[in-house]
Order: sequence, then C-alpha cells, then structure tokens
Amino acid sequence: MFILVLLLLLIVFGISLYLGSRQVYNEEEQWRGQKTMAEVNSGKTNISNYFSDLQRDLDFTIALPELKDYYSQNFAPSKKMEAEHVLTGFLEGKQFYQMTVMNASELEMLQVNSKTENLLSWTNGLSNSDVHRNLFQKSMKLQKGQASLSPVYFATEKEGSDLRKRVVMTLAMPLMDDQALKGVLFIDLDLSNVFKILPNTQLFIQTNDGLDIFVNQTDGSLDIKKISYPLNDSSNWYPVNEMERIHYSRVNIFDQQPFILAEYHQLPLLKVTLGKLVYMFEALLLLFLSLVMYSIFMNFSIFKKLFSTQKAIVFSLATLAEGRDPETGMHLERSRDYAIILAQQLRTHKQYEKIITSEFIDNLYYAATLHDIGKVAIPDAILLKNGKLTDEEYTEMKKHVLTGKNILKETIDKYDLTESFLEMGMNICAYHHEKFNGKGYPEGLKGQEIPIEARIFALCDAYDAIRSKRSYKEGLSHQEAKDRIVADKNQHFDPEVVEAFLECEEKLVVIT
Repeated sequence: MFILVLLLLLIVFGISLYLGSRQVYNEEEQWRGQKTMAEVNSGKTNISNYFSDLQRDLDFTIALPELKDYYSQNFAPSKKMEAEHVLTGFLEGKQFYQMTVMNASELEMLQVNSKTENLLSWTNGLSNSDVHRNLFQKSMKLQKGQASLSPVYFATEKEGSDLRKRVVMTLAMPLMDDQALKGVLFIDLDLSNVFKILPNTQLFIQTNDGLDIFVNQTDGSLDIKKISYPLNDSSNWYPVNEMERIHYSRVNIFDQQPFILAEYHQLPLLKVTLGKLVYMFEALLLLFLSLVMYSIFMNFSIFKKLFSTQKAIVFSLATLAEGRDPETGMHLERSRDYAIILAQQLRTHKQYEKIITSEFIDNLYYAATLHDIGKVAIPDAILLKNGKLTDEEYTEMKKHVLTGKNILKETIDKYDLTESFLEMGMNICAYHHEKFNGKGYPEGLKGQEIPIEARIFALCDAYDAIRSKRSYKEGLSHQEAKDRIVADKNQHFDPEVVEAFLECEEKLVVIT
C-alpha cells in the first residue's frame, strides 16, 4: 500500500508537473510569438516610413529648379554643375552609394558617388550599371511620382586588408517636365541603412532569390547566407525545429515586395524550474537597485551643490568685471532680465519652440552675465573715460569680446567643463556685437550665422544702453529706444527678435 500510494503520488506529481510546465510553455510560446511578430511588424513600419520619407525627399529634390532646369532643357551642359551640386547634397545627407541620371536614349548624363564609400567589386556578376539597364525600360513606362525597385544584389568593399560584404538595391524614378518624360534617376541604396532602423539586430532579410541577410553581431557588418527557409506566404511563421521558429512578413515598398523581413525566436522549457531562482534574483536586484538609487541620489545632491557653486563663482566674477565701470550700475541684472523675458516671448514663435527650451532659458540666465567679462583686460584710461572714445580707443574697446571669448574657451578646454551655460556664455560674449546685416564685429557674421542667444542679447544690451545715462549722454525714454530698435530691424537686429520685443515691451519697461 505504501509503495502504491507513493507511486500514485509520483504519478500525480508528474502529471501536475507536466501539465503545469506545458501551460507555462504554451503561454511563453504564445507571448514570445506575439512579441516577435510585433517586432517584425514594427520593422516593416520603419522600412515603409523610411522609403516614404525617401520618396517625399526625392519628389522635392527632383522638383528643385537647379535639377529640373537641367533635365527639362535636355540636360544642358550649362546646368550640369548646379544639378550635380543638388544630387551631391542629397547623396551625402542620405549616405547612399551612388546616384545616376540617364536621358531618354539610355545615355548616362550625370553620376554622383558617395565620398564615404570605398570602391566596390561586384561579386555576383551584376553591377549597378547592369541593374540600371535592366530597370531602364520599366522605369520609362512609369508615371510621375512612381518608382521602380531592382532585386537585391551584392558587392564586396575593401577596407585596408579587410573585405566587407555590401548589400545594394536600386531605386529608379522617371524625370518628367510638364510635357514629356526626359530620363530616369537611379539611386543605389545601401541596405545597411535599412538595418539601422530596425527594432533589433535579430531581424534578417530574405531576398526573392532565397538568400538570407543577417547583421554580424561581432562587428555590425552584413552576412549573406544561402539558408533559403521556405517563407512562402505573405505573413506567417515557420518551424525550424522544436526549439526555434521564424516569424516573417513580406515588405511592401512602392507597391512592390522586394524582400521578406523575419526574426527567430526560441521557446524556453525551464521557466517553472527557474521560478524560485528568478524571484531570489529579483529580490537581490531590487536591493541592488535600491543601493544604486541611493548612491545616485547622494552623488546628484553633491553635483547639484557643486554646479550651483560654479554658477555663483562665475556670476561673482562677471559682477567683479562689470564693477570696474561704475556708470553701468545694474546693467548686468537688467540686461539679463531683459534677455530672459525676450527669450520666453520668442519661444512662443513656432520656429523657436523646440530651440528655446526651459534648459535654454535657465542657461541664458547665467550666461548673459558673462557678456562683458572681457572688459577686465581694457585699461582704466579707456574703460573709465569720461566722454566719448576716440577711434583708436574704440578699436581697443572692441577687443573685449575676443578677450572674453578666449578666457571662457581656455577655461572650458583646460578643465574639460561640459556645462552648457558656459558654452552659451562664450557665444554671447563673442557675438553680442555682431549685426544681422553682417556689419558688426568681431567676425562680421550675418543673419542665422549669429547664435540665437547672441541675437537675443544684442537687442537687450542695446536697449539698456539707450535707456541708461552715461557721462556723455542722457538716458532716453522707452519710446525713443523702441523707435531706434524698430528702425534697426533687419539691419542691427534679427527681425524675429524685434517682433518678440514689441510683443513683450511692457514687461521690459517694468524692469527699467
């Protein structure tokens, strides 16, 4: 009876263990299958968006006057250089291999190669020139805005003594003016760019020729293997063995299906046995994370105090430098407060809402005080002169911007400082006397070449200078200062900054 009962208990335990394991196995299998398929679908979406963006950019580029004039005027040699410049910019921005233009007679009129690519050797007997010829007739039948894709083909790139496999696919688009088809634009795409936008490196591509393309986990290069899993349906899964499956889906690009996107997933069997170990590990991990978080909190508190101390020291130094000139009074604080209000107002303009962030404004608060730190090197005879400066003295005074820039740059470089407000302070110090029309100093920068923080502060500095009393002039009213600033719109000041000034002028008057 004891043996029978023990045997029965063992049988019950075995059945319970089997059923429990099977349930966990089935749940894990289903979850991993759904997760893997979700990654495949996410990869498809990324690829679809990538090529949609590419087509949009190509449509825009093809319509650019420099390129359109070239092919609309039957590929006039006088227009070739401008067209080549447009394609070169597009090619380098997208990191493609090559772009080629053929006329309607299948003659190559223009070719632009990527400067970042080494010479390729076509290992499968099919070069991109052969692919162009194969695509030409098909492309000549396309309508405006349509595109045609080649099959995937391969090349070998030599980097020193190393050989790397490259995977290429060509996109062809017709070049049309308002009346007729003029030629075809070929873009040779490096598929390594496609792999970069996939959710993970486990995804691979199977071509219509049955070749599988994987990312090498060691060096990130592409491996090409002839495994040829029979992935025949548009979307499904394929059992490799009892422990592995492949989930896959065919990719749609420009109403074509050039390849299949797939991913392995393995089916774990030991989750029940490892359950307790996992719980113990989670407890230890929680304890470890708690200690890490406590350490991070303590270090962050120390860093915050150190950072605050640095800002206080910088502000004190700036105040000390400004204090050499008693006529400026509260110039530091006023011009800084003007800059904060003006930046907050400019932030409401659509083109600056992502540039002028809360961090930008916080940095500006401290950086603005550094604008005249270079005055420490100006002799007292010039800095404290009672009256207008001579031309020679004014030339010497203008040197304070470069002196301040060099002081901050040497400090940043010497102590390897990474605080962004110091970089902003250096820009304000160096460029707040530049003018929007390019007639300022020290470098004669023009328009958007001047950093936005310097453009903002240039107006604030000028506004305070106009309003303030000096030994050689009386302080002017807000209306007079406003009239001068508006008159200098597009000349001294950025028109967008002037518009923001007009929108918030009442707040500046309160500070004055």
